Amino acid sequence: MRGSTRKRGRTWTALWSTTDPASGKRVQHSKGGFRTQRDAQAHLNSLLPRVDAGTYTPDSRVTVERLLVDHWLPSKKAEGCRPATLSLYRRTVEQWVVPHVGAVEARSLTPATVAALVETLSAAGKRDGKSGLSPRSIQITVGVLKASTAWALRSGLLGRDPLAGYRRPRAQSPTMSAWDVSEAREFLSAVMEDRMAFAYALLLTRGLRRGELCGLKWSDVDLDLGVLRIVRTRILVDGRPAESLPKTAAGRRTIPLDTHLVTLLRKHRTRQAQEKLAAGEAYSDEGWLVADELGNPYYPDTISEWFDDHSRAAGLRRIRLHDTRHTAASLMLAEGVPVKVVADMLGHDPRTTLSTYAHVIPGMGGQAGAALSAALLG
Repeated sequence: MRGSTRKRGRTWTALWSTTDPASGKRVQHSKGGFRTQRDAQAHLNSLLPRVDAGTYTPDSRVTVERLLVDHWLPSKKAEGCRPATLSLYRRTVEQWVVPHVGAVEARSLTPATVAALVETLSAAGKRDGKSGLSPRSIQITVGVLKASTAWALRSGLLGRDPLAGYRRPRAQSPTMSAWDVSEAREFLSAVMEDRMAFAYALLLTRGLRRGELCGLKWSDVDLDLGVLRIVRTRILVDGRPAESLPKTAAGRRTIPLDTHLVTLLRKHRTRQAQEKLAAGEAYSDEGWLVADELGNPYYPDTISEWFDDHSRAAGLRRIRLHDTRHTAASLMLAEGVPVKVVADMLGHDPRTTLSTYAHVIPGMGGQAGAALSAALLG
C-alpha cells in the first residue's frame, strides 16, 4: 500500500512509507491533524510522486521563527531584495508572525493554523493590542509565510510545502483620491513662488513617486533636450533615508519636460547656484534637486508634510502626496492621452494603468467604436 488515510478522533491522519537506502527496510511515516479526509489525501497526493521518484526527504524540525530568521530572510537579502522590501519583510516577521506562531514547527503548519493567525491579527494585531491589522498587512503576513514554506520545499529544508493549498486573503484596494483640473491648478498657483514649486509641478503633471522625486540629481536632467531620467529613488528604510533603484525595469525611464517645467527647473537651478555661492564651503554639492539651502537632501517625509500644509492653506480637499500621482494619471487619461503613453510616464505596465484607472475612461471604448463605425460604415 503506497499510502492511506485514517481517522483518529476528530481529525484525519495520512500514512505512507519509504525505503531506508542504508538498510533496505520500510520506514513508516505519518502526518495528522487534518480536518477532513480530503485534506489528508491531498497531502498524500503532494508527496507520493517524490516517494516514488526517491526524492522524498522528511521535514526538518525547524520552527517557523528559525525558518524565517535564519534561512528565508537571509536568502531574500542574498537575492538582492530591495532594502525597503527587506525591511517590510523583517518587520512582518518580528511583529506579526513570530509572536504568534514562531514556536510552531514549520512542518506542522496547517491552513487552520494560518486561518487562526489571520483571525488573531484581524482582532488585535498591532502592538498596542487594541486594534487589528489592516487587510493589506494581513495579506502581506500570510504572503511571507507562504513564500517561506515554498522556499523551504525548494531548498530541501522541508519535504513538502504545508501551505501550498492555502490562499492569501484578499485585501480590498484602497479608494484612490485625486484632484480635478481646477483643484490641481489652484494648488500649483498657490505654491508657484514656493522654493519647491518645481517639485509639486513634477508630481502633478508627470506623476512621479515621492522616492523618485527625492532621488533626482542634476545629472539626471537635461534642460536643453527637455528630459529627466529616473535612475534612483530616495526612500525611507527603517525610518532612515536610503538610496535605492526603481522597483522595476519600467520604473527606470525617461520623462519629457515641456517649456513650463523647463522654466521652473531653470529657476530652481539658478536659485541653488545663488545659495551655493552664499554658503561657500558649507555647501554640500552632491547635485540633489530636492535639497535645502546648503545642498543637503530633504527628509522624504518633509515633502509630504509641506504638501499637506500647502493644501490646507489653499483650502483644498485633502489628498495624500501619493495621490498627486493618481491625479496626474487621471487627468492625462481624461484628456485623451493614450494609455501606453500614460503608462510609460508613470513607469507602469499598460495593463496596470488600464486596470487601475479604468473608471476614469469609461467612455473611451465607445468613442473608439464610434470612430471606427464612422470610418467603415459612414
